[in-house]
Formats: sequence, structure tokens, C-alpha cells
Amino acid sequence: MTGPVDIVVRCRNEMPWTERTVTGLLDQEGVEARLFFIDSASTDGSREVAVGRGLRIHDWDPSQYVPGRVLNFGMEQTDSPIVAFINADAVPQGRDSLRALIEPLESPDVAATFARQVARPAAGRLTRVDYERAFGDAPPRTRVGSFFSMAASAIRRDVWERTPFDPDLQYSEDVDWTTRVTALGHRVVYVPEARFEHSHDYDVRGQFKRRRGEGVADSAIHRLGKASIIDDLARPFAGAVLRDARAGVLAPDALALRVVQAAGYFVGRWETKR
Repeated sequence: MTGPVDIVVRCRNEMPWTERTVTGLLDQEGVEARLFFIDSASTDGSREVAVGRGLRIHDWDPSQYVPGRVLNFGMEQTDSPIVAFINADAVPQGRDSLRALIEPLESPDVAATFARQVARPAAGRLTRVDYERAFGDAPPRTRVGSFFSMAASAIRRDVWERTPFDPDLQYSEDVDWTTRVTALGHRVVYVPEARFEHSHDYDVRGQFKRRRGEGVADSAIHRLGKASIIDDLARPFAGAVLRDARAGVLAPDALALRVVQAAGYFVGRWETKR
């Protein structure tokens, strides 16, 4: 496409990745990247990186952070027809990653794209297995809805103008948005050629909190009924254990992690339909 492409970079204490991400985005070929940096009270030098590179910066109070509101704000503060959202810790792997990510959006029926996320070299083995499954040559099948990740993605402005992000969801705001736009006939495209280094090794508490939030969000997004011990707890747990066994990583710590993940999701589903 001709003209600059706005890149909304959301950040809160993402060093040392922030510097690599900003440098990588500004060094992309075939795309004139125009970065808009939204910082949530970083104290690790991330904001200083943005200042040093002369980026346009907006400071967002973390106590007021709701993902959909921030995404809508990013769109409101930019004006390119296609806008990319790249988290400050999602490092481009190659100088053509951004071009590959936005290229499918030249087709008017494509509402959004998302990139392959490659686990960091130091990521734990279970994290690597999960990311390889989620971001392989094709996205994974999901029990409800479809898979999408906003961490390295791009969307069409004209679609967003008709269908903005939900300003109240705390989790899965990206899945909610893609669910609504695909229901309107648009496509969401996975672009494995666009590669970004990005992964998180959540502790037990973080795993439970994240999965609980996803359970709550799924109930709202897909209007699911009452939580089922079989469908929302036993089957997801069994499926995860089977995948771990096939990947050769089944061990006591893997079992414990899958228990926490399955329990967190079930609790989130159960809480919303009691």
C-alpha cells in the first residue's frame, strides 16, 4: 500500500524487548511505519526508548486500562486505512514482517490479520509447546469461536468504524471483535510468514487468572449456557494432557499446569452462569 501505516504500540514495562521492537518496526522494508506509543506508567526505561526515538506518546493511567478502550483510542488517534497493533514486547523477526502482516488487508473482505508468534529462546518448554501449537503453519481449532491474537495484528479502519472494540471487556476483546466482524461476512487471516518473537511464562497464579478471565469472556462473547464439568473442565484438561503426551513433555509439572488452566477456565465459566 502507498503512504504511511500507523502502528499502535502498547507498553507497560516491557524492557528489554521494547528497544528491540521499536528498532525493528522502524527498520521495516516496504512499509513506512508511523509509531504511536501508548505507555502505561512504565518504570523500566520503556518510555525513555520511545522518547529517544522521537515517537508520538500517550500516557495511559494503568488503573483505567481496559483493552477495548485503549484499542479504540489507538484507532481514534491515527488515520491510516490499515492500522497495526504490535505489543512493545513483540519483536519483528525479519525486515518484511510488517509488510507480510498488512498485505492481505488490501482485499476489502479481510477485516484483520494476525502474525505467527515465536516463543523466546529462554521460554520454558511448556510455553514453547503451547506457542508452537497456537502459531504453527495454521491456527489451532478451538471449541468455540476462532483463534486470534492482537499482540501482533493489523485491522482495516473502515471495518472498525462500523464495528469498534467492546470498551468493557477485560479479556478476549480481540476474539470478541473478530467474532462480530466475521459474523458480518468479513475474513480474518492468519499470516505465518509474518513472524514476531513474543511469549510469556506465566506463574501458577497468572495462569489461573488469565484462564478464568477467558472463561468469563467466552460466556459473554459466545452467549454460552451453564458451565459443564465435562465440556468446560474434563475435556479441555484431557485434550491438553494428550497434546503434551504427543509432544513428549508430559511430566508432573505439566499436569499441574494443565490442572490450573482447566480449573481457571471452568471457574470463569461457572461464575458467569451461576
